[in-house]
Amino acid sequence: MSKEKILELSKKAEGLKLLYVEDNKGLQQQALKVFWKIFQDVTTSDSAEEALASFKKNQPQIVISDISMGKLNGLEMAKIMKKIEPSTKIIITSAYDDKEYLFEAIDANVSKFLKKPISIVTLIEAIEKVTDEIRFEKNKDLFEHYVQDVFQYQDTMLILLKGEDVLIVNKKCLDFFSQDSLESFREFFLGFDKFFLKHNNFLYNHDDIDWLKSVKEDNGRLFNVKIADKEGSSRHFILKAYKIPKKKETFILSFDDITELNLLAVYDKNAMQQEKQKNQKKIIYNIFEIIKRNNSNIRVYNSYKGVMISNVAVLGELGKDEAVLQTQYIQQKAIKINNYLMIESELFPSAVICDVTKVDFESGQVYIKNYKFIDHNPSEQEYMRVEPEENHKVTMFFDGRKILAYTKILDVSVGGAKILLSLVPAGFKVGDDVIVDMVFAMGAKPFIVNTKAKVKSLDELKKEFEVILIFEYDSNIKKLLTEYVANRQMALIREFKKL
Repeated sequence: MSKEKILELSKKAEGLKLLYVEDNKGLQQQALKVFWKIFQDVTTSDSAEEALASFKKNQPQIVISDISMGKLNGLEMAKIMKKIEPSTKIIITSAYDDKEYLFEAIDANVSKFLKKPISIVTLIEAIEKVTDEIRFEKNKDLFEHYVQDVFQYQDTMLILLKGEDVLIVNKKCLDFFSQDSLESFREFFLGFDKFFLKHNNFLYNHDDIDWLKSVKEDNGRLFNVKIADKEGSSRHFILKAYKIPKKKETFILSFDDITELNLLAVYDKNAMQQEKQKNQKKIIYNIFEIIKRNNSNIRVYNSYKGVMISNVAVLGELGKDEAVLQTQYIQQKAIKINNYLMIESELFPSAVICDVTKVDFESGQVYIKNYKFIDHNPSEQEYMRVEPEENHKVTMFFDGRKILAYTKILDVSVGGAKILLSLVPAGFKVGDDVIVDMVFAMGAKPFIVNTKAKVKSLDELKKEFEVILIFEYDSNIKKLLTEYVANRQMALIREFKKL
């Protein structure tokens, strides 16, 4: 055996430990001369029992052992070592080539069985074979760990499937679905279809469509899916299946989160509106729980023909779909008339409006449902608005001409008015200037207000138009309107108390 060959093999064996087990001292000394040229770490043992103790302590990657060694033979020792460390490479030497030994060596999963006497060339070839195997397995493990790291730490959710069985799932996916292990995710995946939310033109189980079957049959195609996260908010994913070549029924499913593109409403505005309301309801319910837990009061608002009626209220029983609050009798009366109420609390970002299902005057309880935020707080209303008397009159002039249409004031304040028109003239739009002539039948003498105004908003209803006007500031007009609104408010309060 050339020095070059020995040098090449020593480089391959760098960092590897050898345990040599031989009870024949003469053979042991001869073999060590070769082994020390190849390995930097060599340990010898005279018996299988001693070798096992050394194996556990030093953890060698390669073991060369004679088969015949007293109480415990080399093959029995090899089986024990393989149980401790299955990757250990074991070379067995024997003066016999009995078939029983060969079969037992196969059963012990030894790497090589050499018959004595052994030539140096044969021994070197056996060592080279096992060092190559170790290097190959080490590189394979490194590659697999690298691939697994790439798989695990992708920003995309990934699932590796064999048929419908989950082989691997990455950390991103486990975290999103609040699963702590592969085993728990496998059980979770059995009902995975329930997490695909209904959305127009999106993939989910319905009619005869099975989401997983559809993805596999059309692998490579991009599918839109909607899935709720831990907080119940919808996330928009692009789902794609990759077929693994030469692997039967093996796919990688990737879920790429594109929620930030805000495309969900583009596909299905109604679904997003319903979801928004559902999420608002959940948020409001959670705040209700905090208010009740801390025995805090809330303030409820309602109105009678524009007159704001407000009282403190206390939250009672809370349900997911309905809540109960208790408030004063006068507030209950206003709630009963309108069948809705508004709630303010320092914990709410804005006021909450609710539908009323029942008012129990005897117990003082009001049952509410369908909570949602509104974009203003009633306590911050700039002007008090009131509904005028039914027999009021209003005339509007636009572009120097009287608007010939049925006209009615819905409510009026010091700063403006909401007016209903049966039709509007051509070219009439937001920002236009108009003149308003209002006659209120308050008391024995009519109350007349004539002022300039600007169109703030214009909404087309089914058969009519609703116009909000902002009055031009005039101290005399403001004084007149302040007097009218105050008097009308008092009249409405008296009217409300008689109900």
